[in-house]
Amino acid sequence: MEIEIPFNDWSKERLNLMVKRATSRNKKYGNVGDTFKVGDIEYQIELIVKLPLWFIQEELYESEGCFHSMEFEDIWIQIHPRAGWTPNKEVWYHKFKEIN
Repeated sequence: MEIEIPFNDWSKERLNLMVKRATSRNKKYGNVGDTFKVGDIEYQIELIVKLPLWFIQEELYESEGCFHSMEFEDIWIQIHPRAGWTPNKEVWYHKFKEIN
């Protein structure tokens, strides 16, 4: 099934650099096997799992397109200024691959 996942400009840049292979969200988008497009590129979801933010920051920040762990925290705060950084908060981690 084709779904829509919104991405900000920072994320689109990292997708274009081919360094972003995952996105963490407050809600679950789709299911494993679903596809989505960003521009002309199509992606397929490989894994969806609920994880605490601290774990994504420490272990999975590169798949999120970040060059260091603190960049993940900084980007999260930019996107969620009211909630801020809540390291124990569990979010939906969506891992995907390009299929074009």
